[in-house]
Order: sequence, then structure tokens, then C-alpha cells
Amino acid sequence: MQGDEARLLLGFPPNSRPSPSQIKAAYRKKVWEWHPDLFPVHEKHSAESKFKLVSIDVPLKLSPVF
Repeated sequence: MQGDEARLLLGFPPNSRPSPSQIKAAYRKKVWEWHPDLFPVHEKHSAESKFKLVSIDVPLKLSPVF
């Protein structure tokens, strides 16, 4: 995942350059949106995969912001 992919995952348009505060706000929103504890048992695995993408990969690719 590259920086552009991380920004897309957070809901920003391609080639956008959101501010650090916009990135942090979008990150927090997505983490809560995909938190596995908020999903029924049969959807937990899918939510967990997406949650890991958002909570681990995004900060690594956008590390100067975090």
C-alpha cells in the first residue's frame, strides 16, 4: 500500500493532499467504522481484515502525520 492508497482507504480522492488534521480525523472515523466488535459474528472476519488495514497499514504509509 502506498500513500495514495492509504488516502483512498480513508475516503480522500486520488492525488489529494489532505492536511494532517484531516487525515487524523478520517483515520479515527474509519477505525471506528470497521472495529470488529461492532459487527455480528458472521461479519467479524471481514471487518477485522479491514480494521487491520486501516489501523496498521495506514499509519505506516502516512507516518509523518502519525
